[in-house]
Amino acid sequence: MRRVFALCLIILFFTNTVIAKESDSNELIDIATMILENNLQIQEWEVTMKEHRDATHLQEMVQDLSNSYSVTKHENENSIIYSVKDTHKEGTINVNYNVIFPKDNRYESELVITINGSSWDENIESSYVNLMSVLTGKFFTDNIKIFSCMSTRASAIIKNDNIVENITEKLKISHKETYNDTLKPTKDAEYIYGYSPLWGQKITIQDKPVNVQIVSQTLGSGDVQLTIGTPILINEY
Repeated sequence: MRRVFALCLIILFFTNTVIAKESDSNELIDIATMILENNLQIQEWEVTMKEHRDATHLQEMVQDLSNSYSVTKHENENSIIYSVKDTHKEGTINVNYNVIFPKDNRYESELVITINGSSWDENIESSYVNLMSVLTGKFFTDNIKIFSCMSTRASAIIKNDNIVENITEKLKISHKETYNDTLKPTKDAEYIYGYSPLWGQKITIQDKPVNVQIVSQTLGSGDVQLTIGTPILINEY
């Protein structure tokens, strides 16, 4: 069990060393396609875009955002954070902007934009693609790091092992590592890490490339919740 937590700490440490390469695929759409192909419903999804940017540039961005949105300022012992929440007219996609200014000058300022939703269909997919194009073109450079994840729930009747095996085969996952967490009294959790050649970004853990994480949790009802992320999950699941 200690190995599970150690690996999680290593992963969190390396989230700022994501390596990108050219790729025409869209990871979130790939995940959605696999979930729907297994006759499962998409519960929620989230895409996080991160990049270190010049502080002056980000200060100008905060000023521009304040002309159209209500900007909230948060402060802790390490950082000053400016936040904006934008709910689109359709009401199905939320965009959250966070501009982070570290108080320690040894660290760089960072822009974090998160897009999320609780449903998925062709219209939402089209809106998501257009929104990603606008946001990445307007606020980021080629140094952007993108983290995508999507969750679904499988009935206890459905064989969870078959679904996970199907997904790993679709992604052609290699360097596969599996860990189990049985500490939580209400549910068991299985963590799968690996590398898919279909996706561009990756991190390196113990000399192995990683760009896929699958978390399978058995809920109190007996149902299984699956969360698939790339290159790794950076949110709570």
